[in-house]
Amino acid sequence: MYSLYSWGSPFEEQGLYSFDPVCVSVQAYMQLCKVDWSLHQTNSTGISTNGCLPVVTFNSAVVESGFWRIVQFMKAEGHDLNSKLNEEQLSQSTAYISLVQDCLVDSLLFSWYLVSENFADMVRPRLARMFGFPLSLFIPTQFKDYAEERLQFRGISSDLETAAEKEAAAAAGGGLQSLKSKIPRIYLLAKEGFNRHADKSAHPIYAQADKCLAVLSNKLGTNEYFFGASPTTLDAAVYGYLSLVLYPELPQSTLKTIVTSKYHNLVELCDRIHAQMERPAIVSGQTWFSGIATVAKQSIAQYILPTVRSKQQQEEREDPQQAEKARSIVGALFVFIGYAIYNGVLSAPASN
Repeated sequence: MYSLYSWGSPFEEQGLYSFDPVCVSVQAYMQLCKVDWSLHQTNSTGISTNGCLPVVTFNSAVVESGFWRIVQFMKAEGHDLNSKLNEEQLSQSTAYISLVQDCLVDSLLFSWYLVSENFADMVRPRLARMFGFPLSLFIPTQFKDYAEERLQFRGISSDLETAAEKEAAAAAGGGLQSLKSKIPRIYLLAKEGFNRHADKSAHPIYAQADKCLAVLSNKLGTNEYFFGASPTTLDAAVYGYLSLVLYPELPQSTLKTIVTSKYHNLVELCDRIHAQMERPAIVSGQTWFSGIATVAKQSIAQYILPTVRSKQQQEEREDPQQAEKARSIVGALFVFIGYAIYNGVLSAPASN
């Protein structure tokens, strides 16, 4: 049996078993291939060799991670949704999937994380419940930070700053941004909460998504699937992204309105695949404490260990008791956590 390790889902009541479009795409691929597989929902990337989900394991051994690598592995295993496509169609499929992964993900991230009303009223509370305390205090905002960084890198403004702030930032040579980085995050979230009902439906990113959807709709035409009567990898990929647009209910659903009002064939395609997405066998989950341990381990590996190794000799010369002090601090931290759990100060979230 193949095991798929995937980010968990706050939308299981809508028949979605991850909040990540790549994970949903691979889930759809496995389902459409009709292979024997099980779903392991996890809130960490500890099993992955490259820090990415989803991951496929076979006979308890990690095989591949990421959309394309998993598809290639399943093809080698004899589970190829593209087996009936010719070379030209295979090239078209790759091009359309790249379009979806490059374009639709931007509009999806914008709609979820940068539209304040959606993030504050739906996305953040759902993710918080999924990750549980205390990860709920910072994981949702980390996803939001990632979305902002990606969109800014691609030249897409979030429109969260006023014109006066932008002018001041330009005049100060980025001084405003430096100042904002020192403002407590909780203040910025509270400030954003006051603007949660700002209408962003006219943002240019939706026009970009509209063009992408038009291309996909023209390709699909009146077919059941993109290349005829049988589903392909392209159908699984498109479903992975559009299902997260169509089925969760957002306070501001501009992207969903575009799809449902103009591209009925894409909606029918997603509904057709969605009807085949039976609840998978979820054989394991991740406890809140193991999630904390994984995050701590990753943080130590990423930030602390390189610094310690590069400065170890210098620190030993400056303070021979540095290691002992560090062990004392870590020990005190674990004693505090144990005390808090024992006395009920911290408790695991109730399972649904």
